[in-house]
Amino acid sequence: MSKASDKNKSVAKIVVLVLVAIIALVAAVSAFLLSHYSGLFGDLREEERGKAVSDTVDDTAANQIIAPTNISDDVFTILLVGVDSYQDTYTGRSDVQMLISINQKSKKLVICSILRDCYVSIPGHGNNRINAAYGEGGTNLLTQTIKNNFGIPVNRVGVINFKVVTDFVDAVGGVDVDLSPEEVEIINNGSSGYLSGAGLNHLNGDQALTYARIRKIDSDFSRTKRQRVVMEDALEKVGNMSLTQQSSLLQEFLPRVHTDLTRSEVINLASLILRLKSFDVKSFAIPIDGSWSDMRVSGMDVLDIDFSANRKAWEDAVS
Repeated sequence: MSKASDKNKSVAKIVVLVLVAIIALVAAVSAFLLSHYSGLFGDLREEERGKAVSDTVDDTAANQIIAPTNISDDVFTILLVGVDSYQDTYTGRSDVQMLISINQKSKKLVICSILRDCYVSIPGHGNNRINAAYGEGGTNLLTQTIKNNFGIPVNRVGVINFKVVTDFVDAVGGVDVDLSPEEVEIINNGSSGYLSGAGLNHLNGDQALTYARIRKIDSDFSRTKRQRVVMEDALEKVGNMSLTQQSSLLQEFLPRVHTDLTRSEVINLASLILRLKSFDVKSFAIPIDGSWSDMRVSGMDVLDIDFSANRKAWEDAVS
């Protein structure tokens, strides 16, 4: 698999953990405050840049094959998009596409990242990496691309950028992490600030994100452990905050999560997070093992996908 895909899997998990953490903050306050805070989410229309669905898809899209969908209406799926930007902008290509699917009837929660190097058919724009769909037509075109290729209907969308991740860690006062000499070297070379040596270090947001993206010195298992270390420490700090401090955090970060979730859906999701221990949780990536091969097209390293196998994998996971 390409290095870009490895990076995408790593950052995707960080993005979804931050989003879940922000929604969990909503769940921590009273029902009255839930109604208030849910209205603070950012306006998703900024991601569409004024484009309507008809503007992002030309007439040739109608002639493209649309994957069959055999997914129950009980399944509610949210697409989380991470824009690879360290500025407060939501335009450009998506570096992260992650699906969060909830089946309350069967009590299943599925977390699935779609790797950015997947080579897909983008309605009205030919074949390209899937992350090009967001750049060409925002979330409207990206969700249509996902449904056409993988048979996955998306109900709602949430978008953040990587600056939200670093700012969130900074807002909780940073995180404390025990680092190896190799990790210190990578962080010092890839982020702001300077660490004097191995052992327990206090990381700012930029350092924490760099730490969580380390993948070259050991294994995927170690990388995911780093991600958990960052978020667990951040959430512990949130838990120790006063209600006033948590309220301030919500006021700052909810406007930076751009979504089309309705107020009632946000409240239901917040309530659901408190009941997740009773759910069967499955996490995987598309493409699944054995369903892809490396391919080079027009100078790009991409993934040639067995779409049928991945559609089945998704349906089996959420049903």
